[in-house]
Amino acid sequence: MPEFRVRRVLSNNALIVSTAGENAIESVRVGKGIGFAKKPGDLIESPLDGREYVEISEQQRAVLDSLRELDDHLLTVISASIDLASDMLGDLHPSVYVILVEHIAFAVERTTRGEVIHNSLIAETRAVIPEEFHTAELIVHYLNTHLDQLDLPLDEAAYIALHLHAARSGASVKQPLAVANTLGQATATVRQLLGDAGDQDALSMELAMLLRRLKQGRLRANALQRDVEKRLPKEFDVANRIIANLLNQPTTAPEARGEAAFLAMFLHGWTQDI
Repeated sequence: MPEFRVRRVLSNNALIVSTAGENAIESVRVGKGIGFAKKPGDLIESPLDGREYVEISEQQRAVLDSLRELDDHLLTVISASIDLASDMLGDLHPSVYVILVEHIAFAVERTTRGEVIHNSLIAETRAVIPEEFHTAELIVHYLNTHLDQLDLPLDEAAYIALHLHAARSGASVKQPLAVANTLGQATATVRQLLGDAGDQDALSMELAMLLRRLKQGRLRANALQRDVEKRLPKEFDVANRIIANLLNQPTTAPEARGEAAFLAMFLHGWTQDI
């Protein structure tokens, strides 16, 4: 069984290690308790239940180099927050301990300088990947309570959630971001046509569920469709426009008009929210 030398302890569950010899290959080793009581220089055997993410590109090696420069306390807190995410979401790809540590470290640095990168898709991201977003909120809270004078904004949770989804599903960060952008355009259209009275989260969640049904072809019929068309013409028109845009079609197909009626009814109530 090959041996690895510990280069840096990320957390109780993650290590940066390297193989022996001149052509040493660095990797992130992940496994329950793999980092407990370990210190740089220790030799470990490859754990049977551990997973490995080997850094290949020069850019990835540069990220590992930057991790060595991080303050030990900062790295410990960030890595512990990722352990928390793993406990909540299940197995995450080991690369998250490199990618997300780097992302959060830069976010902490920016916030400490008073710089905030605003995220206009918070509600949409929450609607698209709710479990990851909730976990990201807990990460932000954990960081804010364990690092002195830090106040990471909710905007950061939306960015972190995208990385968690990628580490959990193997999909690109771009995939849920594209969906969030689509929902963002839809919510903007609704607000432009019907006003800003309603709750953003409720609207984003409703549109996210609608988009899932449309993509899966699970279209609902509505027995009150004709009544909705007559009694809520404005909302029904907006709903048809939204559905057509979500499907990248010029008009709403007849089989989707039942969904338009359901959405119109939701929008009618949404515009009355205070």
